Amino acid sequence: MKKLTLIFLTLLLTSCGTTKKVSPNDLLEITKKQIENKEWDKAEKNLTELIKLYPNNAELLFQRGYVREKNLKFKECIEDFTKVIELKPEKHTTRTNRGYAYRNIGEYQKAINDFTAELEVNPNAYSYEHRSVVHYLTKNYNEALKDVNISIEKAPDNSISYKTRALIYKAMDSKENACADKEKAIELKLLEKYPKYKTDISELNKYCTE
Repeated sequence: MKKLTLIFLTLLLTSCGTTKKVSPNDLLEITKKQIENKEWDKAEKNLTELIKLYPNNAELLFQRGYVREKNLKFKECIEDFTKVIELKPEKHTTRTNRGYAYRNIGEYQKAINDFTAELEVNPNAYSYEHRSVVHYLTKNYNEALKDVNISIEKAPDNSISYKTRALIYKAMDSKENACADKEKAIELKLLEKYPKYKTDISELNKYCTE
């Protein structure tokens, strides 16, 4: 990201109410640390201050969209990602991030449209996996399987894709394949990296022991 012009802001930086003048560049560095520490509310507040100064900065808007998405503010992050696409349509992953948000609010066709648009300019493994999940949720299992297979071809060490394919195989009642993929996901340390998938693995474990 290009360095921001040095315009001084007055912000409360300590809980006791002491104020300190910081430049936009300093504030950006503080915000990066907050993102690393998953302090989503603080990071969003600081990014909003920066966006007031630079309302058409696509990178700042993308970062606020990302922070809002991580904080489960899906409708708000959609607004940011939409603005980024208007300002910088060639920017990679913006449509995938917006598609993920649409998926989480049940706007499945909009999600598919975004993942498809992303893949036209950036045919990456993760967008294929994301689109596969939407096809799975809408019970279009053949398309879901087609997408997740491409995702695994492109990124064979991505544990999430094996979990996703296991769920698809379960829905298709292909037990041997589902259980093999579940084991592969665990072998690739899915739960250590992404504890939120514990419910999916529990569901698959139950299915595989029936």
